[in-house]
Amino acid sequence: MDRPIYTGNRRKNVRWRQIFIIVIILQLVLLSLYLYNRSVKLDKKPLDNISDKINADYLDDNMPLEAIVKQKNNKSFNKISEKELAPIKKLFDAGNYDEAYSSIQPLLSSGDENVINLLGQANMRRLLSSQPMQDKIFYVVKSGDYLQKIANEFNTTVALIKIMNGLQTDTIRTGSRLIVFNGTFTIKVSKTNNFLDLIHRDKLFKRYPVGTGKFGKTPAVEFFVYDKIIEPPWTRPEDNRHIEYGDPENVLGTRWMALRSINNPSLKGFGIHGTWERDSIGVQSSAGCVRMFNEDVEELFDIIPRKSRVIIEN
Repeated sequence: MDRPIYTGNRRKNVRWRQIFIIVIILQLVLLSLYLYNRSVKLDKKPLDNISDKINADYLDDNMPLEAIVKQKNNKSFNKISEKELAPIKKLFDAGNYDEAYSSIQPLLSSGDENVINLLGQANMRRLLSSQPMQDKIFYVVKSGDYLQKIANEFNTTVALIKIMNGLQTDTIRTGSRLIVFNGTFTIKVSKTNNFLDLIHRDKLFKRYPVGTGKFGKTPAVEFFVYDKIIEPPWTRPEDNRHIEYGDPENVLGTRWMALRSINNPSLKGFGIHGTWERDSIGVQSSAGCVRMFNEDVEELFDIIPRKSRVIIEN
């Protein structure tokens, strides 16, 4: 049976009335969502500078919780004057790195950038010199030993062993005594603040400025260092063109540390690398990788062994 054909405007008027009511309801819903989101944003105070997220976890382990909360609510951390830093710099210049390190500790809770930079310098001198430090041990070379074997045994790098012992070549002699680092470093990257923290024993060891992915493209997951390459070639993703190190179009700088994620195996092509574009550091500037000044990535490259943890946070 054919469906009836209705004539006249009554049904048409009803249909337009229904459409009008639906439009009004949608507008009310959207208005409600807008007012709710606005109220939530007003309740949240914006973060003013890179100090807002500074290391309540590892700048000062002895800091009371209420003090940490108070710091986070402040618009900025206390600035340390040059007069306060002068005695520490004097110790540092005199080569008393342990004393300088100890003198820095009470000032770390300030979050002052100059204090954090001094901490990094003191820690690097303590690590690379013959002075004692936690996780530095003496190792007596046995028959059949070679540097890579020793590095693998203690989860460190050949480069670090050579620097710590002033070795110019890979040659070592049976019975000789080497200083070896027997600890663990972890890397933490802040996408918001664009810095990379080197962590030792849950404390800040040194901080480096970095560039991260534009529009938040650097994934906030846990990686590990999968591979390390000196003077790396680069395969440009747009056209898969292989570009050798030294070519002006190669964006990887002097070092490349490839990253992989156990929990996110589909994430490939990410890494930590150097750059000649110095103005790209400190901002979101890359296609997704973490980029560093060449001199900084070279220092980190020598310290960090393969399989080291890399935690990227928003």
